[in-house]
Amino acid sequence: MRKLFYILLSLLVVSCVGGVSSPNTNAVPNDTDSIPVIVNIVDTTTAPDTTLLSLSPQQVDSLIFRLTHHYSENFNFLVKADSLTLIPREGDLITDTCHVYKNDVIAVAAIKSIPGDSIDSIWVKVASNQFNMGWIPEHELLKGTTPDDTISEMLDTLSDSRAIWISALVALGVIVIILNKKRKQNQPVTLRFYEMKSIYPTLFLILVAIMASLYASVQNFVPEFWQEYYYHPTLNPLVLPPLMATLVVVLWLVIITFIALIDEVYHHFYFIAGITYLAEIVGLSMMVYLIISWSTLFLIGYPLLAAFIFMLIKKLFTLYSIPDV
Repeated sequence: MRKLFYILLSLLVVSCVGGVSSPNTNAVPNDTDSIPVIVNIVDTTTAPDTTLLSLSPQQVDSLIFRLTHHYSENFNFLVKADSLTLIPREGDLITDTCHVYKNDVIAVAAIKSIPGDSIDSIWVKVASNQFNMGWIPEHELLKGTTPDDTISEMLDTLSDSRAIWISALVALGVIVIILNKKRKQNQPVTLRFYEMKSIYPTLFLILVAIMASLYASVQNFVPEFWQEYYYHPTLNPLVLPPLMATLVVVLWLVIITFIALIDEVYHHFYFIAGITYLAEIVGLSMMVYLIISWSTLFLIGYPLLAAFIFMLIKKLFTLYSIPDV
């Protein structure tokens, strides 16, 4: 049962980043002639006007680049591609082309904009050590690397394989339901959701639905918040703006509720029955997640979420024989 707990807990954590419209974490922001919107979700304080006015044009450009591209000089990336080619530029001490390879950590040494080149307008100088450095177009750098942070690496990996693991979890739940139907030939196909008299299955599904709606809302209205979070992740909601902080808090509540649910299943079912019960709950939660996140992108998800929560609470009242108010 302990092994089952760790496996299901890992699958649960990834559900936060498996929405339908997961952002392209390797996307390069579009540069325009207008002043970009400055977003920094980790540190929301602003410098006094006198400090901003005292900055040089180069410092202002560097600040704007950091806030729109979410990284700057001395930022570390982890290479996820098999290899990246770094080429020298005029004035470099190292004049030979070199390569960095998968799992190498590289640091940003310099950033240069080349006007007139729409594809490779920004070049980034990176280095793995003092003898292995060179320049690479930004879009190639972001495509072949992830920020050197465990959470960022997990977000990137799960975003790439999102369709696979969500489909697998949904299929798992459906298969278990079909097997239960075959085992009980004379009974209609029903979920075993309420076989255990406990508040945790209902609470777990409600939290998953809320998490799906929050994640889709971030994607729909403030995608730059998610980009900033990808480059500078944290599990501390106190340093995040309200929407992202709420999303992180709900994620923690989902994890805690799921742990409590596993403990309840452990005390109410035998091993095989407990596995099938959890499989149905996880499969159902993934279907709920997909439906709510998809519909939220078209603003239908909000009334759908309210109706879903109302239905679950009403059913819970029936389960505990509590009269409707």
